[in-house]
Amino acid sequence: MKEDIVLIGVLKNRRDLNLLLRKKWYRIPSLYAPRRRARFIAFYQPSVFGKSGQRIRYYARIKNCEIVKRKWILPGEPDHIRADEDYLKINLSGIQRLPRPIINKNRTRISFGFTTLKKLLFVNTVMELFDIPPIEEILSDALSKRRIKFSREHIFSLPDGKKYRLDFVIFCRVGLDDKNGLLNIECDGEKWHSIRSQRLKDSLRDRNLRKEGWSILRLKEKDIVNNLQKCIDRIEKKMEGLGGAVM
Repeated sequence: MKEDIVLIGVLKNRRDLNLLLRKKWYRIPSLYAPRRRARFIAFYQPSVFGKSGQRIRYYARIKNCEIVKRKWILPGEPDHIRADEDYLKINLSGIQRLPRPIINKNRTRISFGFTTLKKLLFVNTVMELFDIPPIEEILSDALSKRRIKFSREHIFSLPDGKKYRLDFVIFCRVGLDDKNGLLNIECDGEKWHSIRSQRLKDSLRDRNLRKEGWSILRLKEKDIVNNLQKCIDRIEKKMEGLGGAVM
């Protein structure tokens, strides 16, 4: 028997959670809407939710979907930059609470993804939900063994206030004036970063960070798992180009 497919969506804030629970629908910009069909949808609550964040608590059966203008479903925001854009509105037959929340213990970055209803109901962690190898832990251990100092899950704010969480940061010297070179290392899991919408977000993020002086090195999951030494060599070469790590 074919397994029930579950789409994992992300709730941006508590307002979106309240909308979900009251109106029983979820929205995705059409540009970023996943193409794969699912019978159910579950909702990831990120760290902005505080103590109730970094977990999946709710799921629902998908009743139907329709394309609508953002201003039609959120009429209170007529001046929003995306007010006239098309959105996929996912109508739900009911919201259910999981028997126990699925915790993101490793603080893996979550975007749209798919799993099965069986996993959703029985696993305990996000990594089990998606069969994700702990690539950030693998890299962290390798950097520590090489005595490379780094900052993990470093928060950086753009001038407009937008914040990014950077997987790894290494501060390097640049030139004779001894300014710090900013090296951001990102661990790209195959499940998330192969999705077109996530690739677009990654590209925009990288452009924004480079404008602020960051050098960015992206490491693929398959390389971290199968050729870790190659990844460390790339990091050290990048560090050398920036003057070496600040001790």
